Amino acid sequence: MRREQERCLPKPDVRGSRAYGERTRVRFFSSSDARARRGMRPGGSRMRRVVITVLAAWSLVLASGPSLLAHSQVTVEDVLIRGNRRLTADSIRYYIQTRRGDPYNPAQIERDIQALWAQNLFRNIRVYVQDGPEGGKIVTFEVEENPIIRDLKFVGLKSVQESDVLQRFRERRVGVSKEAMWDPAKGQVAKRVLKDLLAEKGKPEATVDIEVEELSTAAVAVTFRINEGPRVRVVKIEFEGNQVFSDKKLRKAMKEVRQAGFLTRFTSRDIYHPEALKRSLERVRFFVLADNGYIDAQIGEPKVEMIQQGGGIPLPLFRKPKRGLKITIPIHEGKQYRFGKIEVEGNTLYTDEQILRLIGLKTGDVVRSTVIQKGVFETLKDLYGANGYIQMTANPRHELRDDPDDPKRGIADFTIEIEEGRQFVLNRLEFTGNTNTRDKVLRREMLVAEGEVFNQYLWKQSLLRLNQLGYFEEIKEEHATFRTNDREGLLDIELNVKEKGRNQIQFTGGASGIGGSYVGIDYSTNNLFGYGESLTFSFAQGNLQRYFLFSFTEPYVLDRNVSLGFSIFARSYDFFGGGLGILSGGFLSPGLFGLRGESLFKDKTAGFSIFMSTPLATLTKRWWRLGQFSRVGLSYSYSANSIEDPPVNRDADPNNDIPVTFRQPNIRTSMLVPSFTYNTLNSFLDPTSGKSLLISVGVSGGLLGGNVRLIQPTVEFKYFRPAGIKFLGKDTVIGMRVLASHITNYGRPFDSNSLAFVGGVPIFSRFFLGGEDSIRGFGIRSVSPVVPVLQRFTSQKVEAIFADDPDPFKTTRTLPVVPDTAPAPSQRPFIRQSVLEKFVFTDELLTRTLVPVGGDTQLLYNFEYRIPLAGPLSVAAFFDIGSAFNLKGYRDQQIVSTPLPQFISPLFVASRRVIPLGHQLLTELASFEQILLNPNGFLATPEEVRIAQRAQGKLPSEVPDGFTQVKIRALGHTKSEILLSEGVRGLRGLRDYRASLGVEFRFQMPVINIPFRFIWAYNPNAKTTPGPNQIFFEEKSVFRFSIGRTF
Repeated sequence: MRREQERCLPKPDVRGSRAYGERTRVRFFSSSDARARRGMRPGGSRMRRVVITVLAAWSLVLASGPSLLAHSQVTVEDVLIRGNRRLTADSIRYYIQTRRGDPYNPAQIERDIQALWAQNLFRNIRVYVQDGPEGGKIVTFEVEENPIIRDLKFVGLKSVQESDVLQRFRERRVGVSKEAMWDPAKGQVAKRVLKDLLAEKGKPEATVDIEVEELSTAAVAVTFRINEGPRVRVVKIEFEGNQVFSDKKLRKAMKEVRQAGFLTRFTSRDIYHPEALKRSLERVRFFVLADNGYIDAQIGEPKVEMIQQGGGIPLPLFRKPKRGLKITIPIHEGKQYRFGKIEVEGNTLYTDEQILRLIGLKTGDVVRSTVIQKGVFETLKDLYGANGYIQMTANPRHELRDDPDDPKRGIADFTIEIEEGRQFVLNRLEFTGNTNTRDKVLRREMLVAEGEVFNQYLWKQSLLRLNQLGYFEEIKEEHATFRTNDREGLLDIELNVKEKGRNQIQFTGGASGIGGSYVGIDYSTNNLFGYGESLTFSFAQGNLQRYFLFSFTEPYVLDRNVSLGFSIFARSYDFFGGGLGILSGGFLSPGLFGLRGESLFKDKTAGFSIFMSTPLATLTKRWWRLGQFSRVGLSYSYSANSIEDPPVNRDADPNNDIPVTFRQPNIRTSMLVPSFTYNTLNSFLDPTSGKSLLISVGVSGGLLGGNVRLIQPTVEFKYFRPAGIKFLGKDTVIGMRVLASHITNYGRPFDSNSLAFVGGVPIFSRFFLGGEDSIRGFGIRSVSPVVPVLQRFTSQKVEAIFADDPDPFKTTRTLPVVPDTAPAPSQRPFIRQSVLEKFVFTDELLTRTLVPVGGDTQLLYNFEYRIPLAGPLSVAAFFDIGSAFNLKGYRDQQIVSTPLPQFISPLFVASRRVIPLGHQLLTELASFEQILLNPNGFLATPEEVRIAQRAQGKLPSEVPDGFTQVKIRALGHTKSEILLSEGVRGLRGLRDYRASLGVEFRFQMPVINIPFRFIWAYNPNAKTTPGPNQIFFEEKSVFRFSIGRTF
């Protein structure tokens, strides 16, 4: 603790000239009293010292007699400063009006003392006056400066961060911080502010003590010792006297002070604070009482008392507090009033009729505060502001009277008093903070111009356009400084902006989803030379995708509001089916071909695009307001695609092939896409308000070239708005997206002998839903129309070769074929004709497979309620619903493979019931590609093999002499019949929709600038039991981890 003792300061030398034959010494002494010595700022005692000093001074003057009065024009020879350490003498003299050469004036010296005290720089001030050598007076101001706070601590602070306390000190201008001067009076103010802050956090019983330790004569350490006490919550809020509105409805309007409940534990809104309660009751008055006509309702002084209670669910988060505050609010609702006469005064620019029609107040309607607020204080102000009357004020004044027809009701006659002010012209518009971005870039986004009547509506829209550029941190209205010249009607505006970094290097990646696992890097600059040019370079590599992109955009071509750009891209993407399988007995079962859903086909694409757009307002003035945020665009793209089958279809083993092929080279798409966009979103990545609409129609083929003829219309709408509810002091946001697309072929369809095209539309252009970017509870590309595919097999030129032939595909050593009735030839070995005929097939049905073919139409709706938590962490409740279906009906397609040499497995033949299941083909001597012939060229039976082995002394694993192991080789090809006609078509496909609802946590990663997402989804209509026409396994509840955004 600080211990101060009286110090004897050296007195100024009083030796000097004598006045009238004797030494005269006048001394002003403004000392600290006992409380100031204990570290407290002099308050009322200062005034007492001033009075005493003045009386003492004048008593000395009067005691000197007539001789002193006769020489009253004594001058000040010098003004000295003593005792200062940090402050210079000149800086102290700045506050003193007594100057060298001035007439000596004790009253002025006293005013100088008061001026020095007012600076809060000193804890003690003394003034000495002595005779000077030239007959004047030397005035010495001896000061003791306030010490510097070298160390500042908050001991016992738990509910509030120290940074928040210091921030509150700055907001309230307390003046207590490190390296600031310590003033005991400021310490008391800081103590009150700190207790007030703790009360806001539910600690109204907190105590705060201040300890000051003197480190040196010029420095102290200040410690705030805090005992927060228990957290006190508001456990009950009741209203007294209300008859029309229930307590529940009145409490619902209260936002800052609410009854304790489950959610208030996280929002801290169950804390009592007088100012917060006052604001909450104003909401009750405005949104409940006055908004239902009770404009004369009275809300009395709330009664706050501590009560004891108990009960609730015996769980930590649900248990009611045993002790808390009860707030009782008296209320008198009074009469309900309706609009009577409505008059307008003070208006000259618009007529009464125009104003009344605009503000929406009608005689006979129930008085509603929200209608008055919007009509008078918003709509009317915007009307005048759009014409330069930015200082216009409107005051709705009302007179109440009884309703002669109903004594329980009243009539309110309103008079709208308008002070129009004068019209302002924008004289000068300046920008600050734009170090890299040229003024030209900002000015071309402004809808207001210098020299024109200022339009406040266009000013707000201009700020929105600047925010949409993405070059700056969010620009708000308060970032603009307005300076008005009322006499000349001129307005100067200075807009301060804060630039984002021009060059951004972001690492991208994914751990699941349609892109699989991948890592990549994006380099972009959105303001290359300071004129808004953007350049983008992207590269990614993963297990399912690889892509490269280079793009450049010039936003203003030749200083015209026309954006022009181009991009070059290359991509390799593996499409996977997530559940392709074979039907056996009408239910899904593993196939004979070792199908793997992750390897349906690979799409390789390379191409370029050219795009341009311009605001609608540059093309027509007809819809001027709409045109400022609307753009008309046109893009052209050319791409070359090649679809490859997966590796299992390209190896030497035909038995593991996927039963359908997607292989298709030389797909050339030349597409032109006109588009219309309307965008008022306030941010590109995470908007909190605004809406956007995209309408586009893509057309390819025909006169444009290429060999793919498509028409693809798309409509996408996004909407965001604040929910009106704050969580931990931050706004929550409601967002939604509606997406509708259709794609169809026109003219002659592409001639493809694969499933690369369905109904003339490339499989990669058709619509599949499911996954984190569409319907979060379902697998990637799992929401899709599914059709059966029948695979048939035909074999030709069937022949037998030796099983041990080193080159079985090219060898010409085949076994001779002998009719069954012919005698055995001398040339051995040979094969009977009936054996070979067992391996001859014509359109033999192999499998019935279900294949997802995508839809020609998609409808998708996403809804989110976004809640920011802390820093980069947020949570969102979501609801997704959508369907991909075929609006058109399609004819069946056939895929015929090229005949290739292959070996026919005896197991395959046995499965066709051609060979009895007990035959030797299925014993240990038969492999999947070999069969055993007896000496007569027929299939060997198990009995024949055992007799020969015993007679020849062979082991069971050895082939007896005279028996021959052979393979059956043939030219085989498959024909796949894609039964598109059996799929559901038309709007009936909407019945097969999928829906998900759930919660996801997001962590916005720095540097890579993408959110990591942990998703829990519940799928109410998931098909958990496999059945006909189902190939994807669905779950009612899923957990997922992903990276990226849904919308």
